[in-house]
Amino acid sequence: MAVIRNSFLLVFSAIVLLTPGYAQSSGSAAETAAPLIQSTTRLVQVSVIAKSHDRPAEGLKAEDFKVFADGRPQKVSFFSVDSTAKGPVAPAPALAANTFTNSAPARSGAVNGITIVLLDLVNTRMTDRMYARQQLIKYLLEIPSDQHVGVYVFNGRLSVLHDYTADMANFQKQLAEAKNRLVNVSQTEEIGALGVNDGNGASDLTGLGMGGGSAQERSFYLRDRVLGTMNVLKFIGSHFAELPGRKNLVWVSGGFPLTFGYEHMSKFSEDFFNEMDATVRSLSDANVAVYPVDARGLVAEPAYDASKANTATPIMGKGRGGSSKAPAAPAPKLGNHGADIHATMDELAHRTGGHAYYNTNDLTRAIREATDDSAYTYTLGFYPEEEKHNRDFHKIKVEVDQPHINLSYRSGYLDLAEIPSDDHTRSIQIHDALWSPLDATELSLVVNVAKPVNSGSVFTGGAAAESSDAVVVAVTLQPRGVQVKPEGDRYTGRVDVLMVQFDSAGRPLDSPMETVALNMKDPTYRKFLMDGLSVKETLKIMPQTKSIRVIVRDFGSGMIGSVSVPTKDLSGII
Repeated sequence: MAVIRNSFLLVFSAIVLLTPGYAQSSGSAAETAAPLIQSTTRLVQVSVIAKSHDRPAEGLKAEDFKVFADGRPQKVSFFSVDSTAKGPVAPAPALAANTFTNSAPARSGAVNGITIVLLDLVNTRMTDRMYARQQLIKYLLEIPSDQHVGVYVFNGRLSVLHDYTADMANFQKQLAEAKNRLVNVSQTEEIGALGVNDGNGASDLTGLGMGGGSAQERSFYLRDRVLGTMNVLKFIGSHFAELPGRKNLVWVSGGFPLTFGYEHMSKFSEDFFNEMDATVRSLSDANVAVYPVDARGLVAEPAYDASKANTATPIMGKGRGGSSKAPAAPAPKLGNHGADIHATMDELAHRTGGHAYYNTNDLTRAIREATDDSAYTYTLGFYPEEEKHNRDFHKIKVEVDQPHINLSYRSGYLDLAEIPSDDHTRSIQIHDALWSPLDATELSLVVNVAKPVNSGSVFTGGAAAESSDAVVVAVTLQPRGVQVKPEGDRYTGRVDVLMVQFDSAGRPLDSPMETVALNMKDPTYRKFLMDGLSVKETLKIMPQTKSIRVIVRDFGSGMIGSVSVPTKDLSGII
């Protein structure tokens, strides 16, 4: 299930170009552009896996499904089918020189069946990391090279070991050559040995795995661990917001620092309401199903410990790999590394449409089954009749009018408020986009870097353009996700634009930000709906700069797009 803000689907606007003459121009095609459409109702999307005798049930139509929310039938207003068996996808046309984009289809063509494996070392004890690494390497060396699989590592910072658009065959070759070294690597060397690049904007969350002697110290580190983990999930959701269909996140971890559902929150976790809202929204909007995998493998339950007087029956949960299906566990507690971790894993998987795996030494099976779940999926969408934005959880039920078909889907959706437009939320979103190693894709951007042809700059003035180290960064913003409101004969709104330079360690060297007012008449607005608009900045590239990150945030929708530009990839400019 994904809750899609309507500004993402229906509301369009424009940014005022600062180049002369543009506002007066409009082509014939623009005269027929669709008018502004506004709506406060959100489309709830449910990703459904349908299987018959353990094989995908293909060929189902929208009329074969019935959807219920809290027992009330819903009208299916959106229906799609995604399959990895559609055959090879034609590659996207090559981008022009010194041109970069956050659009995955523009980089590599349309993709289906994406699976991301997140190796979570922050929430995994050191004694379990070796086993998790071994199992991950085994899996990566076995999968077909044409599958879209990404591998991310969270070890105080989120790092991209391999992204789903890259060449899997080349990655497997490198992995095979380094296999023995990777298996036997020490704790202090583990990320470097995995080939992860720590710089270029990786999220600096070091120290999250540490503990403290006092209760205050333990609470401090737990708080940081909770925030860091939720940031990682937000980064991943934002990265996949643009892509349609179901995405699977296989989260290999030794435990989760926070309960997923609001109703189980303690006074400690209530402090994270806003952060959890943002995390749930990010995963939902991107239609990400989470598959938690216990990195500890096969473990003995505390109830079987002969040294304990209590001999109560252990709770095995509902995850794949468990040996029984006992009654549901009680509400998980923060920081507990017992059977309640499995209950938390079940809850997270249940609410996102994935499956939890624990009490198994076959982690490769867990990852393989998660990948197989994306082979053939249906997406159903409906508009809730009433929204209260009170964080209530609404149960979803899907039925199919065909015999012998088993359905898997998420258990419901949270009635979340729209992203607030206050300065605090704005600051958090921009900070996330600045430090995430993954490009945000809610807004679609194309960035071109060129030598300046004349002096003058939107942001920094003409002095920068006279320098031999100066470049002109032109950002083309597509209309999807940008929100305006009509005021008289104009459409108004605002966007933030940042262009930040980073050094080799991922430290920002500067952080110029411009807030651009949207204030356009109908012809300019209609032209933008067809062509998009551009904003330019002249930058003086510093000697230590290794990358440039371009970030655009829309005030109305709260959506963000970002593009990373490595200076080593700029040909004939620097």
